[in-house]
Amino acid sequence: MNLDDYTGEFLKKVGNIEDFSREFLVKLAHVYEDTLVWTYYAWTTVYAKRVGLHEAWDVAGEMSRGTLRQAMPMARYVAPPGWDWKNPQYQAAPFDCQADDLTKEGLIKLIKTYWDQYLKVQNLWLDHFVAKMGEEAWELLGEVYELIVDYEYPKLAKVCRIEPKHVIDYIKLANIGIDGTSGYQGEWEIINPDHVVLKMRKCEVLQKYRDEGLYPPERAWMNCKHEGLISRKFFPGCKLDIKLPPPDLKVPPGEPFCVWTYTKKAKK
Repeated sequence: MNLDDYTGEFLKKVGNIEDFSREFLVKLAHVYEDTLVWTYYAWTTVYAKRVGLHEAWDVAGEMSRGTLRQAMPMARYVAPPGWDWKNPQYQAAPFDCQADDLTKEGLIKLIKTYWDQYLKVQNLWLDHFVAKMGEEAWELLGEVYELIVDYEYPKLAKVCRIEPKHVIDYIKLANIGIDGTSGYQGEWEIINPDHVVLKMRKCEVLQKYRDEGLYPPERAWMNCKHEGLISRKFFPGCKLDIKLPPPDLKVPPGEPFCVWTYTKKAKK
């Protein structure tokens, strides 16, 4: 496949960027870059209400010196050999490589890097605010993601050429957005455009990030508990029911980690 948009049928995959054309991936990479920048606004706006504006932006400063420095698209410049970053007298022009200059294979690598860094960045934001205000910080995640979705979705819809009306349209956007990495896969049952069931059998939280040590078991369970609070923001006008794994995260062999049921909210 080499799709220029996502107007066709849902492909029952998450993060399936290889199915899209180079031109599509250039535009998608720019949406991801814009969203990474927007995270500064989303996190500081929500948490400033609790810790104060200056405290919230102190956290943003820490983020800019840490993981976000690696993830941020502003760091486009790859210096030639011998470049001395500390010497302002060294006037060699930097090599400016942007998404538009990359092949499809290069864009796929870039997007996968953005996926990885974005998820780790989001966790680091949360860690900073948990340190400042305790577990209460988890309860504000829905507000953060509401701001992120409000910014990212119109951009994604334009790239995908979708005017979201049905549940399946929002699933497409969620699965191609910066949160929709290929680390989450399962069996999709499309009952109708407004009734979809996902049985999750591959989960980055319960597999990759636990194996890497990024998520100890108790943190992974906290993520599971709050997943509904976060994910519902990605499906405006929809109802999302999630059957979670048990708190010990021990799922019987052959059973899915969790089961997601997406339906359309009844009109009042």
